[in-house]
Amino acid sequence: MLVKKLRKTLMIPLEAKGRGKESGMTIIEILIVIALMGVVMTLVVSNLTDTQDQAMRDATRLGMGQLDSNLQMYKIHNFRYPTTEQGLQALVTKPSSGATRWRGPYAEESKIRDAWDNPYEYSAEGKSFKIISPGPDGIVGNEDDVVYPEESGEEEG
Repeated sequence: MLVKKLRKTLMIPLEAKGRGKESGMTIIEILIVIALMGVVMTLVVSNLTDTQDQAMRDATRLGMGQLDSNLQMYKIHNFRYPTTEQGLQALVTKPSSGATRWRGPYAEESKIRDAWDNPYEYSAEGKSFKIISPGPDGIVGNEDDVVYPEESGEEEG
């Protein structure tokens, strides 16, 4: 007997469960579903964007570390880093002056650009150098720049 009741309950067509012959969704229900989908998509896209941006920053830092190695090899051969004027291009092609012992190329042309395909900014002062990536916006001098070597937050004084 119980099996017959369950069978009848499970076999009832959908329209007989409360809506009558008009089955479907109301406009309110559709709007709620669309709003929920929008919230979920916003969360997914924002998480992917943050992950993508961090991956690009990490790739840029790795590239800068490789350039450090290339610059060290240049220094071994030429007894100094390339000048600010020569820039990182001195790792790719022999500078017209000041690199008589140049044995390069020390890097490929594509390696002197960051993950966003911006050229690195390079400056050398005696026994040190600095490499700056302008970051995703391509503008040097704002908070999204990637600097190598990383600057410490301490002020000298």
